[in-house]
Amino acid sequence: MKTRFTHVILSLLALTLLQMAFREPDTLLAEGEDKALAEGLVGHWPLNGDARDQSGQGNHGQTHGKGVSQGGFDGREDYVEIPSSASLNFGQDDFTLSAWVWTAPDTDHALGDVLTQYDPARRRGFNLSLKASAGGYSSQGDDRQVVFGLDDAREATWEDCGRPSPTSNYVSNALTVFDGHLYAPITDAANEEDWCHVFRYRGGQDWEDCGRVGNLKTRGVGGMVVHQSRLYASTWNYDWTRVDRARKDIPPYPADFCHVYRYAGGKEWEDIGQPGECRRLFGIASFRGQLYVGGEDGRCYVHAGDQNWRECGRFPRYAHPLSVHNGRLYAGALDPAGVHEYDGNTWKALGNPQPPPARCTQIHDMEVYRGKLHVTTWPLGHVIRLDPEDKWTDCGRLGDATEMNALTVYNGKLYSGSIPRAEVFRYDEGTTWTSIRRFLDPAGYAFKDSKEWARVTSLTIYGGKLFASMGSCTSSHLDAPADFRGKVYAMQVGECVSYDRDLGPGWKHLAAVKRGNRLELFADGSKVAESAASKSGIDLNNGQPLRIGFGEKDYFSGKIREVRAYRRALEPSAIRSLKVASQPY
Repeated sequence: MKTRFTHVILSLLALTLLQMAFREPDTLLAEGEDKALAEGLVGHWPLNGDARDQSGQGNHGQTHGKGVSQGGFDGREDYVEIPSSASLNFGQDDFTLSAWVWTAPDTDHALGDVLTQYDPARRRGFNLSLKASAGGYSSQGDDRQVVFGLDDAREATWEDCGRPSPTSNYVSNALTVFDGHLYAPITDAANEEDWCHVFRYRGGQDWEDCGRVGNLKTRGVGGMVVHQSRLYASTWNYDWTRVDRARKDIPPYPADFCHVYRYAGGKEWEDIGQPGECRRLFGIASFRGQLYVGGEDGRCYVHAGDQNWRECGRFPRYAHPLSVHNGRLYAGALDPAGVHEYDGNTWKALGNPQPPPARCTQIHDMEVYRGKLHVTTWPLGHVIRLDPEDKWTDCGRLGDATEMNALTVYNGKLYSGSIPRAEVFRYDEGTTWTSIRRFLDPAGYAFKDSKEWARVTSLTIYGGKLFASMGSCTSSHLDAPADFRGKVYAMQVGECVSYDRDLGPGWKHLAAVKRGNRLELFADGSKVAESAASKSGIDLNNGQPLRIGFGEKDYFSGKIREVRAYRRALEPSAIRSLKVASQPY
């Protein structure tokens, strides 16, 4: 009997050693690491059948939506909510958040929030989100960048990031982050050879010229977007006061039809064709694996390969912005103003967001905030929200703004940039907007001549900061000086770090760490971003629930599993072990 028992034990031991021999080297956990991964654990939600906490702390979650208990999030209403508790209020302590996330190869949603615990009224808490780069008229791309931020009502600090082009007074409506770098296109300049360039930010006030986009008589680059791991740019002649003369071939403003280009590296751009006969191309979007662009001829075009474009829709007049939300492509058209929704086959008109008496005649930007589409208007400078059943809700006017060309969610709050003062605002609930910076504010300024106006042309997140580009009103170098117009500025609120490269589709392991006075991001076990050291601690206690799959940006679209929270900063080796120990598939 004893001999048989010994034989069984030896057989099991041999089988175990054989299994270990055929496992990949990085899937082996050292002795004691499983136990070490339990130290400081205050929440563990596998999301593999329910939303119960496996940490022993009793932080069980409540599911909202049908597939959430299995880790599926539909991007529309699915999320998990965990009530506030002493163990999940991190205060000023170090902590680590960890999760496996999955996204589809072709996106038709804003990617959304992974983990949030945030009080928007007090501006206190943290947000861990996936985003795609976007700015101004351009839609978000199909890349997957990561942003992790903390705040407790810190005020913004601004820095001058310099001038991309020496003689252009207009950084176009398309600040875009691609492959770890910030790109800024410009419009117009003193000399024709300086038109239509794109610049790459090198830090401080230094910019690198990435070349002229095409060799046609087009004054600038209007839209940029990341699509299928490549950077695309569309050209335009933005100055509407002179483009009408070009249409009639009246000198001295010749303007060729515009094209779309793909960045080939260095200073090279590949021409991928001419959508229609447009002297201005506006919004550009990545939607369900295809590239879309809107033209001044009132048509929307989709790239059909090589240099071919196919018309896929018409509007009463052209649309400025394109955006993607909840499985639809949206376009904001001019007078008669309206928002239009595209399901991949047909367009549906959603009406004027601001009917009489305060009727808007133009839509200039779109952004998803708290799971709903928000749009900006001319001529009274409002932001308006699209609610269920295609109803519009006014979120207020931004000071004395006439128009906003920029709308972005950053570190838990919605920001917008306006004309005529080139002013940046923060949304503070209801219909309240708080001005946080005026770039044009001379005493007694009357704003009677639009050529004197200035605008914030776009906002986007890079390096954990919110970058704002500046332009004149008309974009022509003849109408306004190249002073602050034509520059880029940046500001930071609280503490924030971002990973500015594409994670790629499929399963990815993310970890966000607060370690002392720095924030760190890890992707698939490797540190990919780290913030600068902060000067003072941020208190995160806010009494708010922890949410998985929803926050201040959007409902998450994809899958989230094996979510963990620690009241300590895990070392890089522990994060690598956690990646191995918590694989969701």
